[in-house]
Amino acid sequence: MKTKYLLGICALAIGSVAMTSCGDDDTYDVVGNPDTFVYVNIAGYFPEGMPKNSFSYLLYHTPVGPIVMDEPGDIEIDVLCTKNAPSDIQVTLEVAPDMSVPGYATIPADAGITVTLASNSLTIPAGKNRSDDKIAVTVNTANADWSKLTEKAYLLPIRISSASGATPSRSVGCAYIGVLTDVKAGMVNESATQATGTQITDKTDWTASYYVPATGAGADCTDKLFDGNNNNYAYFVPNHADATNEEVITTFDLGKVYTLSSVQFNYFGNYYAIKDGTIETSVDGEEWTVQGTRTWSRLSRNCAFAFWAPFQMRYVRLTSHSFYGGTNEGQAMAEFWAYE
Repeated sequence: MKTKYLLGICALAIGSVAMTSCGDDDTYDVVGNPDTFVYVNIAGYFPEGMPKNSFSYLLYHTPVGPIVMDEPGDIEIDVLCTKNAPSDIQVTLEVAPDMSVPGYATIPADAGITVTLASNSLTIPAGKNRSDDKIAVTVNTANADWSKLTEKAYLLPIRISSASGATPSRSVGCAYIGVLTDVKAGMVNESATQATGTQITDKTDWTASYYVPATGAGADCTDKLFDGNNNNYAYFVPNHADATNEEVITTFDLGKVYTLSSVQFNYFGNYYAIKDGTIETSVDGEEWTVQGTRTWSRLSRNCAFAFWAPFQMRYVRLTSHSFYGGTNEGQAMAEFWAYE
């Protein structure tokens, strides 16, 4: 879903705390300076790892290639001031790829990401505190080569280059197009909230067993986990009075190699569900690959692992690290589902 943002570029009579560099938050340029400054002041949420006035893409480098998980949506800029302008204030903006920001990389010119402004100037009319028009910012990623963005964070500034009758702020005179990156070593998409794909209903040759390393307990639980009945469950760790960090390893053999997009573990009830777990997969039962770890809220009795893309496996191993428990509860898994 696209979200429209407004970049507020405001003209203020400044009398606050000194600042020296573009990007510092909630303070202004010169202590006691009576001049009028034009500055960027976007009200709203800014992604962690980005400065104020940022509109950021979240980029994951996964085993199947770079994937953009989130983007800022449509961006528009309008211009404001905290008092009515004594005369027209002309504000000029520019995309500033030459400008570097300490602590952030510059988006490479050959990455194929372009930023353009529909216009480069706005006017605050005399007697008003806001411009009558807005500037649309277009970020074109159709030809983006996201694989070139391997640093943790990138910024491309949109800078106030001039303002008639006012002074562009040195400290907060920029908005930023940003990219935050992260590396995902496994195939589990921790951001996915539910299973994806088509549920496999024929479980004729499937088997399952569990093992509790701390106690040595374990058994075959095939008759419990594939019958579609949440009231017929395998009770792995019973009768704990609190949320115990006691690992349980559950291994599933699907009888043949499938190409799966997700798997899901259903628990008897909220209090019997795991808090966090790690998925491993194998095609032969000998070589295992850790695909990732997920954490759920206390209200999640259906715990799904969705993958970045479908891939092959015959064996699935879940190591549950901890679970949500109350008096006389423990880990009680009821069902296992796989999705092509």
